[in-house]
Amino acid sequence: MTPRRTVPKFLTIGLLAAAFVAAGCATAPRLPVHLEHHTQDANTWVFDVNRDKRPDFWHFGGPDGRKIAIAYAAEGDDGPGPRIELDAFDAGDCPHLLIALDGVPFEIVDELYRAGHFRFFYPPARVINCFPGMTDLALSELFHVGPCRAYQALYYDRATRRVSSGSGDYLSAANSPWVAHMDYRCSFWWDALVYLNPQAVFNHELKGIRRAFRQIDSGWGCAYSVGTAGLGTRQGRSGIEEYLRTIERLCDQIIYERRGRVKLTLVADHGHNLAENRRVSFRPLLAECGYRPARSLRSPQDVVTISYGLVTCADFHTDDPAGVAECLLRHEDVELACYPTDGAVVVRDRAGLARILPGQHGYRYEPASGDPLQLAEIIATLRAAGHINAAGEIHPAALFTATLDHYYPDPLDRIWTAFHGLVEHPADVIVSLRDGACHGSRFFYTMVGTMSSTHGGLNRINSTTFVLTMLGELPPALRTREVLPALEALGAPQRASAAQQHAAR
Repeated sequence: MTPRRTVPKFLTIGLLAAAFVAAGCATAPRLPVHLEHHTQDANTWVFDVNRDKRPDFWHFGGPDGRKIAIAYAAEGDDGPGPRIELDAFDAGDCPHLLIALDGVPFEIVDELYRAGHFRFFYPPARVINCFPGMTDLALSELFHVGPCRAYQALYYDRATRRVSSGSGDYLSAANSPWVAHMDYRCSFWWDALVYLNPQAVFNHELKGIRRAFRQIDSGWGCAYSVGTAGLGTRQGRSGIEEYLRTIERLCDQIIYERRGRVKLTLVADHGHNLAENRRVSFRPLLAECGYRPARSLRSPQDVVTISYGLVTCADFHTDDPAGVAECLLRHEDVELACYPTDGAVVVRDRAGLARILPGQHGYRYEPASGDPLQLAEIIATLRAAGHINAAGEIHPAALFTATLDHYYPDPLDRIWTAFHGLVEHPADVIVSLRDGACHGSRFFYTMVGTMSSTHGGLNRINSTTFVLTMLGELPPALRTREVLPALEALGAPQRASAAQQHAAR
């Protein structure tokens, strides 16, 4: 058997050390300083941009609480000059700059917005990400660039009967087709530092995003921050709240530099569970059930377990998916096990089994025993409202809306797509874990230490993130793949292909 090609641990440690030294000078960029109000008007915000302790930049709010105008200091005066009305700039005449963040639960953005933050933007819309909730999958869906190779850079290829190189595929962006659409994404070598010194990476990215966006005067500009992943994972809620406030100040700086002639959008790839997570291993349980850990499937007892990023789901390759799923459900941290069979996807929990089947007008949900996705009451309501046809197919939009606050949002489409179309090399079994447990690399877990938050599973906080835009008011909730069409409907320019963008620059 050909050995797996991966980055050796001693090389990984060396890269980490080198990245740590390189990042030592990565300090935060200078962003606007907020001054006390110089007016009794609660809808006025005053800033000192050049840090001379005098006001030189103003924000003005409208009746809906959104900031609708700015002003700069009048010549020879501490007061504001003429107001610049932001809505007077047509979206087609402005650059549209999008920043994609890694790992933000909707609830934190919603709380900050209600507290008065991000008020250059319209209210946040919920975004339901794909399952598993992973960056490459979600951003590939966001930018409509086709399927990834697999859920993670480490995967099993049935055609070659080999496990991928993992770190090699990650560093080469082989599993990240969305990266070609970024005007800024820091070097993948910086990712080695993301979970050791995420603040240094984030500071480096803030500078890189500003530099990249200054080169864009029209059309789209897109940037991605991976440092936010480390801040959320290491620091949980407090880390996410702090970096979101910094992103808000970055937006203020961009608006200041552009004199209001810009439209900004913020979006994230997936939610985060805001729970301390311990690593679990399925190796002892699989052995107890008579299965053999393997690097290639040679017999019905072989199971290839993918252990890479530390996430609240796990995927397995096997020639006995039903048996492996039944075995895995004996683990206390497994909530659901899913696997495709006979034109359906089977979903199981400890108490029951159901089948998801596609139809011409929606999915059918057919419980054989129990109700693993907890949909009985919702389906009864949808049937009474006429949203289920005679064939038992549930109207997709109706089910999406009805499950937004459900424990498993939009579960039928997300589970089906996980095995059909999301990736080129789907697993044979996927399990979703309860919050408080994660699965992945033992080395990575030792390196990171405390996992204060992570992502990946099917439940609501893992699955619900956000989009904020200055373009206009979005629908209250969207699937990830619906975000860009919704922005274009509000006036964002049409996205060029990656090749067209490269040729234009």
